[in-house]
Amino acid sequence: MKKQMRRIATCMMLVIVAMSVMACGKPAGELTSEAAKREQGIPKDGKVYIDDEAIALAKDITSADQDQSANFASAAQQAFAEVNTIRVNAGLSALTWSDPLLPPTNVRAQEASQSFSHIRPDGSEWWTVDSQLMYGENLAKGYSDAHSAVQAWMNSPTHKANIMNGDFKSMAIAITQGSDGAWYWAQEFGY
Repeated sequence: MKKQMRRIATCMMLVIVAMSVMACGKPAGELTSEAAKREQGIPKDGKVYIDDEAIALAKDITSADQDQSANFASAAQQAFAEVNTIRVNAGLSALTWSDPLLPPTNVRAQEASQSFSHIRPDGSEWWTVDSQLMYGENLAKGYSDAHSAVQAWMNSPTHKANIMNGDFKSMAIAITQGSDGAWYWAQEFGY
């Protein structure tokens, strides 16, 4: 039963990522239309703000063991460099590291450790952590080094599509360790 539930969750995750990739492959006018559709119900200022629970999750990362935090930061930077090498070798421009994208990426890593899904634990879509910055997401679980995580993403057509999306210009990666001891990776993309 657990294996079946995992398969269903994995399939749902791939469908959500595929829908994200399809939306991002559209011309700019269609992207604007897609953004308007997805942001129905968002406050008039056009922003979804990180809620108190998400802020608490992000603080949990910063208060984690210093050595482990340094390991996570190092692995995230190695994965960032490896993704850029892959993109440049394929004729795409390198992505820039996005400091503004890092807080919502930290939130998504923490949330993934609680519920490994592109749906947030509160039932909302992944991009609602910050709708102004987040336009693509890859998650990974259980990889304790950058190369393994990047290779897993590249071996998955939908995750690879996010990495190879020429419309994306920025990225941030965050890692946390779940209560099960596994590393949870969140890779978020922006324009």
